[in-house]
Amino acid sequence: MPGSQLPDQSTGANYNSGVGDSFVYPVGTGSSDDYPHYIRFIARRTFNTTSSARGASNGEVVLYMPPDALKTTYSQSIGDTDLGSAIQIAEGSQSMKKMENNLKETGVLNTLGNAIGGGFNVALDTSLAAAASIGAAAVGDGARQAIEKSTGQILNPHKAVVYQGPGGFRTFSYTFIMVPKSADEAKVIFNIVKFFKLRMHPGTGAAGINDISSVTLTYPDEFEIKYHVNNKAVDGSDSSTPLFKIKNCFMDTFTADYTTSGLVSFMDDDHPLTTTISMSFKETQLLTKADIDEGY
Repeated sequence: MPGSQLPDQSTGANYNSGVGDSFVYPVGTGSSDDYPHYIRFIARRTFNTTSSARGASNGEVVLYMPPDALKTTYSQSIGDTDLGSAIQIAEGSQSMKKMENNLKETGVLNTLGNAIGGGFNVALDTSLAAAASIGAAAVGDGARQAIEKSTGQILNPHKAVVYQGPGGFRTFSYTFIMVPKSADEAKVIFNIVKFFKLRMHPGTGAAGINDISSVTLTYPDEFEIKYHVNNKAVDGSDSSTPLFKIKNCFMDTFTADYTTSGLVSFMDDDHPLTTTISMSFKETQLLTKADIDEGY
């Protein structure tokens, strides 16, 4: 049902950044065959207020789908480590343990212990443990390298690949070029820019020590980003859809460029002939296998 879930395509001439403010560019996106592929950016509150709970909608913007929207990156942190020292220490520890067992089996430890005193065995155990901890690592780097050079052999570093966890949160970047076809559409573009700037910034919290400061800042809004292809939402329920879903994001950068092919050009009502916006978002949750199965 094209357009059935989209907001009214009004100009928003009296936009006051209130709840429910919604804007669509270009006009007809989602409700005609001209623009069947689009993205919805739904602002969501990240804190409770007297009028709206966390997660409540704070308005939305619907924009055509640009080419740079069709990509995502998944990453994992994979490191490597040298297990050589640990293995050498373990081998040294085994050698020391064998020596201790031989001394016990031959009765030498008991004889020395009786002759010197009861604390002898404890002291010897401590010394053996310390010796085992250094093992082959006691050889200095310079001496070890000299030995390796003269023999033509090196100690096996026993390298191993280790998994260190998710590589980080996914990021998404979009660039939209908006050229108004009318004065009303120019107002829509103006309000779209204002919408994103407002929703990405924090608010002020409790009153500060004077009239111009605040002790705290409130979190900016999160953005729910929803792809629509052929006027249908990409929700992961259709396994044949190759695109991906996106978890809620914070917007970390926003750029507005009002030049037209490097020139300064304006309409009669002072709105720029071209408005180019670039935005980058960062997901607020890490992904697991379960999320991939759900279409992320």
